[in-house]
Amino acid sequence: MHLPFYVSCGQLGAGLFELSDGRFQKIEAGVLAPWCQGYGYLLVERALADFLKAAEIERVRYEPAIVFDPSTDEEDRSLVRVRVGQFFTLDQIHDLPLDGNRLLTMGDSHVFVSPALKASLDDAGFNYLQFSEGLSGFAA
Repeated sequence: MHLPFYVSCGQLGAGLFELSDGRFQKIEAGVLAPWCQGYGYLLVERALADFLKAAEIERVRYEPAIVFDPSTDEEDRSLVRVRVGQFFTLDQIHDLPLDGNRLLTMGDSHVFVSPALKASLDDAGFNYLQFSEGLSGFAA
């Protein structure tokens, strides 16, 4: 039985907070990581967004993202918001359809991919992405 792979970023980046106007605000100093996830959002670098679009993943939308830096009063538009429309709960992890390319979220903040999409991402060279099968990445 296959399980989805939890995705995280191996590069540290500044923390973000979603503002009421749809922008994101940096809440700490630092650069933006190419994969930023938090409760209710996933922002990725444009090259990864283009790759995911080309993979034609069902129930996924892409929107421009704006990250505001209050320390410089500047806006960064280098990331793309990825809206994932396939959700699951902990008790469903063994019963998910994982055929083809799929992006899924658990708890609206933990992003998972199907085995096929993981393999494609590995082959594409997005080396900052880290994967752990099932919930093995959540071990304390």
